[in-house]
Amino acid sequence: MRTVIALLTTVFSLVSFLPATAQSVAKSPKAAGALKEIRIRSAIMVRDGNVCLLEICDPSTLPDNWKSIMSAQNIGDAPPVGAEKFVDPTRLRSFLVALLNSHGLDAAGVKLDIPSKIVVTRESTRVSQQWIEEVFKKYVMENSQWKQSDIAFENLRLSGIPVIPTGTLTYTVRPVTSGTRLIGNVSLSVDLYVDGRMVRTLDILGRVEVFQNVYFASRPLKRNDVISNSDLEVHRMDITDAVDRYATQADQVLNRRMLYEIGVHQPLVLAQLDKPLVIKNGDPVRIIYQIPGLLVSAKGRANGDAAIGDTLAVTNTSSTKTIYCKVVDSQTVMAVQ
Repeated sequence: MRTVIALLTTVFSLVSFLPATAQSVAKSPKAAGALKEIRIRSAIMVRDGNVCLLEICDPSTLPDNWKSIMSAQNIGDAPPVGAEKFVDPTRLRSFLVALLNSHGLDAAGVKLDIPSKIVVTRESTRVSQQWIEEVFKKYVMENSQWKQSDIAFENLRLSGIPVIPTGTLTYTVRPVTSGTRLIGNVSLSVDLYVDGRMVRTLDILGRVEVFQNVYFASRPLKRNDVISNSDLEVHRMDITDAVDRYATQADQVLNRRMLYEIGVHQPLVLAQLDKPLVIKNGDPVRIIYQIPGLLVSAKGRANGDAAIGDTLAVTNTSSTKTIYCKVVDSQTVMAVQ
C-alpha cells in the first residue's frame, strides 16, 4: 500500500512547495507571449528530486517563452518513491494568477484548466538481484587476500529487491563487521546513492568459499620423519573453515620434521610440523665462541638434525671435543656458555 503525504500549506501538499508569492519572480520582456491557456495535468510522474512548475503543466498549451519561465520555478521536493503528493487546486489557481500578473498579463484573459485532483508521484527503478550480487562479488574479489580464481560464492541473500528513485546510481560498500577477512559467512552493507543523494542501505549476506592447493602425505609418515618432495602430493580442497590449518606452501613442509604420525593421502596440518631443519646430522658447521672482548671460530660437525634456534651437540673437528651449540643458520652455530 502506498504512503500518502498530504500537507496542504502551499499549492503542493508540502510545506514551502511553492513560493509564497509569485511577486518575487522577475518580469521578463518576453513573458507577454501569446499565452491563452494553462492546462494542469491530473497525474504527474517526476524523475528528479525537485519538481518545477512546468512538470505539472501540459506543455502543448504553452508558448516557448512561458515554458522557460515555468521551468525556472522550483516548487519543492518530489515525493519519496512509493508515496504521493497532492496539489491543492485552489492554492494553485491563486499562484498562477499572481505569476501571470507579475509578468504583465491579465490573468482573466488566460484560461486556467485545473482538475479537482492533482497527484504527483516519483519515477522509480527496481535494482536487480544480479546487480546486487555483482556488487558483493566485486568488493570481495578486490579486497580479499586470496586470488580470484580461488574464490567461490554461495547463498547470496538480501532482504528484498529495493525500489529507488530513477537517476544516476552510485554506491559504496563496507563490511558490517570491521576487520573481517572476507571468508566464510560475509555480511556487507551497500549504500545506494541516486544523483549523489543516499536513498537506501542494503545488507547482503553471502558465503565466500576459498579453495587452495594443499599438501598431502604420499606415504604414511612417522614421528620425527623429515619431509622431502617425494613424501608429498598436492590436492585442491576447500579451506574456508580452516584457512590457517593446512600447509599450502612448499616452504611450510619441506625439511620439516613430523611431530605426529599421519596416514597416506592425509592433508598436512601445520600444527603437526616442526620448524624446518637447516642442519642435518654430519653437516659441517662453523662454531662461534664468544666471550666479552673475544670472538673465536672453529670448524665442527653436527651430531644431529636441527632447526634455527635449536640446541644440538657439535664436535670440534680439531679438538674432537663435543659441545652444545645454538643454531644460527644453516652453516653457523654459537657455543652455549
